[in-house]
Amino acid sequence: MTRDFYNVLGIPRNATQDDVKKAYRSLARRWHPDKNPGDEAAADRFKDITEAYRTLSDPDKRRRYDRLGPLYREDGRPPRPEDVNEVVTSFFGGMFRRRSNERGEDLRYTVSLTLEEVAKGVDKPIVVPRKIRCNVCDGLGVTPEARVDCEVCGGSGKAKGTRLFRSNCYHCEGRGFTASSACTKCDGDGRVSLEDTLTVKVPPGVAAGQKLKLAGKGDASRGDGPDGDLYVVVSVADHPLFRRRGEDLLVDLPLRFDELILGADVKVPTLEGVTTIRIPAGSEPGKVLRLAGRGLPRVSSAGRGDLHLQLQLELPAGIEPLQRRAIEALRDTLPPQAHPRRAAFDRALEERE
Repeated sequence: MTRDFYNVLGIPRNATQDDVKKAYRSLARRWHPDKNPGDEAAADRFKDITEAYRTLSDPDKRRRYDRLGPLYREDGRPPRPEDVNEVVTSFFGGMFRRRSNERGEDLRYTVSLTLEEVAKGVDKPIVVPRKIRCNVCDGLGVTPEARVDCEVCGGSGKAKGTRLFRSNCYHCEGRGFTASSACTKCDGDGRVSLEDTLTVKVPPGVAAGQKLKLAGKGDASRGDGPDGDLYVVVSVADHPLFRRRGEDLLVDLPLRFDELILGADVKVPTLEGVTTIRIPAGSEPGKVLRLAGRGLPRVSSAGRGDLHLQLQLELPAGIEPLQRRAIEALRDTLPPQAHPRRAAFDRALEERE
């Protein structure tokens, strides 16, 4: 989209050709690359100034520009319908985005929690690298004594050349002043970096991947805009005993074969510590016992999930000859009906032979 050339040169729309030439010479001396070596912003500004002068100093080009405005093309080609749509969208979109563009950047931080912290909720301290507004220049990048009224807009911050809407001065970006020197504390950025210690209030039952918002704790804006927000992403560390499934917890419970066959009272973990449960005699490996209400708190409603204990058979390792003979003796004393599923399986095999 073509810039407002009158705004670039800082002149009104009824400026004479002498006014155009005088404004160009003054600005060209100030922003010439030879006077600003290595400054890309100055080089870009010099290009804009030169383009504006090339158009407004030529009476024919100036008449076309006054008629077409942002649809003006130096090659004289008429605007296409898509050019019109692009200009309208860009112009009005820029109007409504202006305030949001002045807002500070949002930040993202990942906090790691234990399952016990998730169960109870916790006020978690975190240290976040962020940028806050410089207290020396109040976020403007220049101290009051270093501010000089903008020569182009006379300190108003407003452009002289726009027709339908008043816009910011091209040269001071609407601030009304330029800087003779940058703030030494923030080096002209208007913000300083620090390691900020904050506290995140983590609700009970929070899920891994959930985002917690700390409003206004992102980076500060440059100038007077609102600060950005901080989004804290929850990460939950693996637990040596529990696996999580929503609000429910799962535990793999290793048991000896005698405990499964005869039944036993065994200790099992809970989020609060340890409790004792009864394993029914003849329990099959893979069976799941449920302890109602011993899981995690529900975030969106009252109550808690359940604790599920999956029974697993752990076979003895490194048995001695004496132990082996005892197991063989037990095997020999058991009748076929002691293993009905194995007996049914063997019968099915015999029918296929």
